[in-house]
Amino acid sequence: IDDIPMPTVEIVDMKREPRIIGRVDPIIFSRPLRVKIDEKLSKGEQIILFLNRRGFATMFKCHSCGYLAKCEHCDISLTFHLRGRLLKCHYCGYTRRAPDVCPDCSGRDVMLRGIGTQRVEEELKLLFPGVKAVRMDMDTTKGRMAHDRVLSKFGSGEYSILLGTQMVAKGLDFPNVTLVGVINADTELLLPDFRSAERTFQLLTQVAGRAGRKEKLGEVIIQTFTPEHYSLQYARKHDYENFFKAE
Repeated sequence: IDDIPMPTVEIVDMKREPRIIGRVDPIIFSRPLRVKIDEKLSKGEQIILFLNRRGFATMFKCHSCGYLAKCEHCDISLTFHLRGRLLKCHYCGYTRRAPDVCPDCSGRDVMLRGIGTQRVEEELKLLFPGVKAVRMDMDTTKGRMAHDRVLSKFGSGEYSILLGTQMVAKGLDFPNVTLVGVINADTELLLPDFRSAERTFQLLTQVAGRAGRKEKLGEVIIQTFTPEHYSLQYARKHDYENFFKAE
């Protein structure tokens, strides 16, 4: 639109990111993304961070006996939410408190695996203390007009960083947003579904379009463990025609 250049897209191979000694948690922010966030914040520009998983961790599992917390109705793994230490089913809404010990073996070696938007929010506070960030997902926009309130505050510049699920990927038009960071492009890509590559390409194309919508050029950083995948490579070049041919 208006001959505005498309944003430049960089793919970061998370397998090459150095691990923090003594820390078993996954790396959430790569070095290139941290540098770019610092750069944009110093210029007074805004950032959108995208992760299509809400909650704090996507899996609550016992390391000793293999117990996995599942929904009683849907038989899928429950997502751990930090506030209230709750386990929630994102399909039917079933909720229960997370136990302190394993319900099967009473062991205390319980693991939290997978990254959700709550986890990213906590890491943001550690890496960029004092920076005003707002999270937008199903958990923070339940109330009437909550969605509009978050976006209006971000649009007015009250927040520097907007973190969210796919609801931040479409239709947003903020001229001061110059960086989009995709925390993990593999959340959709690695699903056992023949449409997973198409859905990944769609989401990445949509969220990339949130950066650099006016006179300021946009940049996009996509973090992934599968950088060679064709859907990511074609999304990097904004090449929907060849993606279609590859499909």
